[in-house]
Amino acid sequence: MAEHAAQDLEDLIHELDKAAEDCGPKVSVGEIIDTIGKRSFGPLLLLGGLLGMTPVAAVPSVPSIIALITILVSVQLLFGRKTIWIPRFLEKLSVKAERVKKTVQVTEKPARAVDRLVKPRLQGLTKPFADRIVALVCVLVALCVPPLELLPFAAFIPSLAIATFGLGLIARDGLLVLIAFAISTSALSLIVWKLFLGGGG
Repeated sequence: MAEHAAQDLEDLIHELDKAAEDCGPKVSVGEIIDTIGKRSFGPLLLLGGLLGMTPVAAVPSVPSIIALITILVSVQLLFGRKTIWIPRFLEKLSVKAERVKKTVQVTEKPARAVDRLVKPRLQGLTKPFADRIVALVCVLVALCVPPLELLPFAAFIPSLAIATFGLGLIARDGLLVLIAFAISTSALSLIVWKLFLGGGG
């Protein structure tokens, strides 16, 4: 299968829809990654964050699985790998194609609106060295997701940060990267407050 790197958020949504259409009643992690492309670090970060904010994340344990895959992708970006490796047991995990299609329906219109606002700018923040800083922050933010999974909507903020980083890398939009850093600070502050300062009580 020829790899196609998503160029924007709407493009990524269409790739996700294609994976759901082509793979029968269930779509696996491996099939989604094959559709998006194993060289597509930015699109996979965007997808992981996006799925963490949509109906797919309503399935118990799915947010933690998405976070684990995000960590794996981020670590490989951090160390300069050119292609993405995912363990076989994760590749085999699957979700109902119907849930994926519902996610596509929910996100199509917002994706078009977001894409109109995104453009290449402040590109010094999207160079290879900056990409590795982004990858490190994505690891830290993804680690926030499992402890927050049982708290209503709490995993939304780290997922939003990861999605914003991914879109910033795809579009080479340094302003989005800055926004993602700000959201990441909020996510890390949230987990400190919820877990260590009694915010969950």
